[in-house]
Amino acid sequence: MRSFLLTGVAALGFGLQATAQESYTSSAYTDPDTGIDFQRFYENSQIKAGYSFGIALPEKPTTDFIGQLVVPLNSSQGWGGVSLGGEMTNTLLFTAWTNGKNIMTSFREASAYATPAVYAATKVTASPIANGTFINSTHFSYTFLCSGCIIGNAVTFASDATNTELGYAVSATNPTDPTDPGTDFSYHDEGYGEYNMAFVNATSPNFSTWASWAATSGTPSTPSSPPNTNSTSPAKPTGPATVSNSTFDIIVVGGGPSGIIAAERLAESGASVLLIERGEASTVSTGSTDTLPWNDTLTPYDLPALGSSLTKLSDVSEFCDDTASTAGCLLGGSSSINALNFIHPPERDFEKWPAGWNWANVSSAASRLYSRNPGTTLPSKDGKHYDQSAFNIVSNILRSRGWSQVDSIQNPNAKTKVFSQPSWSILNSKRAGPVRTYLPVGLALKSKPLTLKLSTKVTNVIRAGSTITGVLTMADDGSSIQININKAGKVVLAAGALSTPRILWNSGIGLSDALNTVKTGTSGVTLPDESDWISLPVGHNMKDHPQYVLPFNSKNNFTALDWAAIPTDPPAADQSLYEAGSGPLVQASQRLHMWTSDSNTSDGITRYFQGTVSALASGVVTMKMFLTHGATSTGVLGISPGGNTIIQTNPRMNTAADRQAMTTFLQWLFDSTSAANSTITYSAGSTNASSLIDSHITGDHWTGTAKMGTDDGRVNNGTSVVDTNTKVYGTDNLFVVDASMHPDLPTGNTQAIIMVAAEHAAAKIAAYK
Repeated sequence: MRSFLLTGVAALGFGLQATAQESYTSSAYTDPDTGIDFQRFYENSQIKAGYSFGIALPEKPTTDFIGQLVVPLNSSQGWGGVSLGGEMTNTLLFTAWTNGKNIMTSFREASAYATPAVYAATKVTASPIANGTFINSTHFSYTFLCSGCIIGNAVTFASDATNTELGYAVSATNPTDPTDPGTDFSYHDEGYGEYNMAFVNATSPNFSTWASWAATSGTPSTPSSPPNTNSTSPAKPTGPATVSNSTFDIIVVGGGPSGIIAAERLAESGASVLLIERGEASTVSTGSTDTLPWNDTLTPYDLPALGSSLTKLSDVSEFCDDTASTAGCLLGGSSSINALNFIHPPERDFEKWPAGWNWANVSSAASRLYSRNPGTTLPSKDGKHYDQSAFNIVSNILRSRGWSQVDSIQNPNAKTKVFSQPSWSILNSKRAGPVRTYLPVGLALKSKPLTLKLSTKVTNVIRAGSTITGVLTMADDGSSIQININKAGKVVLAAGALSTPRILWNSGIGLSDALNTVKTGTSGVTLPDESDWISLPVGHNMKDHPQYVLPFNSKNNFTALDWAAIPTDPPAADQSLYEAGSGPLVQASQRLHMWTSDSNTSDGITRYFQGTVSALASGVVTMKMFLTHGATSTGVLGISPGGNTIIQTNPRMNTAADRQAMTTFLQWLFDSTSAANSTITYSAGSTNASSLIDSHITGDHWTGTAKMGTDDGRVNNGTSVVDTNTKVYGTDNLFVVDASMHPDLPTGNTQAIIMVAAEHAAAKIAAYK
């Protein structure tokens, strides 16, 4: 049963993804114990006892800084940390905790959303400064010279950075073994997020004097004993698999949006279909008992107003622990845990898709989807939009710059200089999505109802050469079950863009570097003979929307909703409104969507930009800005020896044209919000967009890791993994229907276009013989 503890609505950086949140920025602070002048971030809104991290730099920074980490203690327990690159993954993390009367520290780097491994890529050392290092009854303070810790290249902030995002994380419990610098970590349940550190204000001519106070020997990046570098590696098989007596015409792997839609439509076609989901139920009707304290008919995933806060509840088992970024591991997948944005894709989003997948081909699939899951810009039955301060502030600025208001559902193609009330996947006061709009239909079919199997993870498909014969599943205890398909049957992968590639690799499908990692790794997966490997660029061509989280202070203060009270006890008036299908609780957290485009780019490619606007703290407007359709940056997804998917090459902002276009758009935004008629001011430092261009984080809108196309990836340096029937090249009956196969980024969030594509893919798979 979930424990409903919400300690504040955080910007998820060190912990997960950034959500629109308070304007977190550093300020000047002189430490009374050492006299060191820090630029310090202090947080006591979600972390009530107070957390801080301060930094001091020389006048010409190179590789070293002085840091001060102050972490609250809970009955002498707890750990805290800082991400020196903002995000959790692929950045240098510094962590500290107490072990009796001593403070333990460790440098870490995470390649996936799991316990980070000890950092070993370069030499980094933390040397304590005695006067600022202590433990008392409420906190511990660790003041230190960090040598070799300014690395740049997105691993840390750069030596010439003026303003950059850093991340923080705090837990109320100790790591697994507080005596070991290489220990595994407990979940950061006290709080986590990102903030802007104003490095330009952190320099001092006294740096060398302060640095001389550090102990001559410090904590290196190597642990005292070999660490368990990934406590969340998949279970290993404990024996031979048991063969299930039940067989099916089609097995669909993954109960997210694409998997549910494909499974239901394929069951409608008359096939016997098994839908396998690794997670648990997400709604009361599907078997969840994880209800809200004030309404036992709702799970946390149901309530729209909780959409941006789910990662702050103390039980986060619904999030995958073996993927390269945030993903949902429960029925409904990410459609059950995302922020509910439901952007109808414009026709142009399909312009780079292959033959058979342009808008003329998929429009009927879109119509079928919208007839069940239309989305809404007005979820409240009383016809009102609630909590409109942020909408009014930003819409006034946009109107003054020549922008127009549209309804993005009624006018999906309008994506230049327009704004809209947010479009959400909400239906009848609850989160919509295929769990509500497709799954019940499939389960109720009379002739061959859809079969649903929860809490079951598929590790790989079973194949004889090019023919798939079934799937192998594994439980948490390592026990395995083989489930076979009938003659002429099919297997459909829908595990998501960060997990479907793992199933392919574990099945001997991919390039040799990834397959050799699986072969020699520790996951316990047995690959087919090397002669049966199918060489396809799985994991390549990965794309994502870069996201910039920009906080603004309002000149005319307003009161935000009490978001922290919603899980346990929202105001009685709001509860009453909700019971009537109205009020702020039937809305998600966004208050405005905005889009524009730029065709005057250095490579001539028109690029689109999306913004979402929220007000999660009083007097603060947070804008999240994304580079979307037209972006040309790509990256590579990989797999670790333990079986976790990892980011090998960051897919964001790695082309000059993307960087130029985003810089131009951000500068326009800063200039617009700095104009005389603006009622908001940017609160995180410099408004020079060039200095912020590397402060992006993931939009968690991953596509392309099993790309669809006509250029067969097995030959002539082809880039595609699946053909236009979504069938994996080199196989007879293996298909992919999730965002892995999307060849391009959409203009908006990926949720709606994933569902449209799944509808179209299901029809193709049903017709394929």
